[in-house]
Amino acid sequence: MMVLLPSLTLQKRKVKRMYKTDCKKIARFALKNPDNLARVTTFVLTTIQASLSSTHSQMLDIDNNGASSKYLWGNKRDGFLYMQEHKRVIFAAIKEAVKTNDAVAAIDVLTNVPNLGIVKAAFVAQMVGLDVSCIDSHNCDRLGLSRSALKFPKGVKRDTKLKKIADYVEFTRTTGGAEYWWNTWCEYVAGNRANKALDTAQKVSKFHVQAVMVGA
Repeated sequence: MMVLLPSLTLQKRKVKRMYKTDCKKIARFALKNPDNLARVTTFVLTTIQASLSSTHSQMLDIDNNGASSKYLWGNKRDGFLYMQEHKRVIFAAIKEAVKTNDAVAAIDVLTNVPNLGIVKAAFVAQMVGLDVSCIDSHNCDRLGLSRSALKFPKGVKRDTKLKKIADYVEFTRTTGGAEYWWNTWCEYVAGNRANKALDTAQKVSKFHVQAVMVGA
């Protein structure tokens, strides 16, 4: 059963229009071909338990060393290899999901990639232009959410998985949607201890593009 998420009323304020420029730029890139989508997925793998500011150098190392990169530790390597092997099938599924505006279908497919749970799969889906958001550890803190509330239980059944994904998508939409969460996350982490050089929300947002497309 889906863990009930707390309701949240976030104060609406003017947010910079970074999503419409940077996230949309990544979406256009990702949807061009399977290799680009695989690259966006690799970028998301580099964000797991790592700062955004570290992802640029991680991507360069992965470009140079492939699956042998020191940054593809644990299940990240499995995720990288799986995506490389299945990128054409996944790309076709994501293109169809975007065409039909089906964020649930996109996340369902992407969670087959090792190390992509519902949250990080949603991050990929967000960056291909679907209206869903990455409720990562920072956003969980903002919401007062337990991390476990957003994870699949072990041995989750198919119907339960789809219901949990659908509930997650709806939750991200009713609390602001893809654009709101992108812009406010960038504002929230700007200049923090892990991202000191990215001291404005605009720099944080643009850095996603730079990290994804470095060497591409």
